Amino acid sequence: MVEPLSLEQLIAEFSGLPGIGNKTARRLAYHLLSRPKEQSVRFSESLLRAVNRVKPCKECFAFTEEETCFICKMRSDSKTICVVEKSSDILPFEKSSVYQGLYFVLGGVLSPLDGVGPDALHIPLLIQRIKTGDVQEVILALGSSPEAESTALLIDRLLEQTPVKRSRLARGIPMGSDLEFVDEITMLRAFEGRVLF
Repeated sequence: MVEPLSLEQLIAEFSGLPGIGNKTARRLAYHLLSRPKEQSVRFSESLLRAVNRVKPCKECFAFTEEETCFICKMRSDSKTICVVEKSSDILPFEKSSVYQGLYFVLGGVLSPLDGVGPDALHIPLLIQRIKTGDVQEVILALGSSPEAESTALLIDRLLEQTPVKRSRLARGIPMGSDLEFVDEITMLRAFEGRVLF
């Protein structure tokens, strides 16, 4: 059976998402087209609305619909910044209430093989914010992959000449896992057991 071109294109878009292979992409596309048309239209309108409205916060680069996100507005007097890889990594901290400071989203981790260096991330802006702001502690919460480890070490090295206290989450987060999938108890233990560099 030959699939219509528009269906093939939809499958290709789904398969470009992280963790979605060809079979899952095909299943999602067929499912969407099998639903009542109104539901699929509502899905596409929600996607378009998010694409058009959601943008990075000008302070921390977390997703928001405003110029400055809610957390940056409400905690502007905080002197602690928790550095994360992506916006979704903020959710486990907020859900578990283990942290009440500011965040900074790097936009990824170093990956020389993929051509991702410090300037492709928000590392220069992070360093500038720390050096010009009233920051007392930086918590590096970048997961435990080798790329995340390299990124944390680079940031630590760039901040060596500053009086800022630098810490990282304690081990307990499984090697190679994404923070957005870590349960609240593990996150609490890792956060409370963070160690200085």
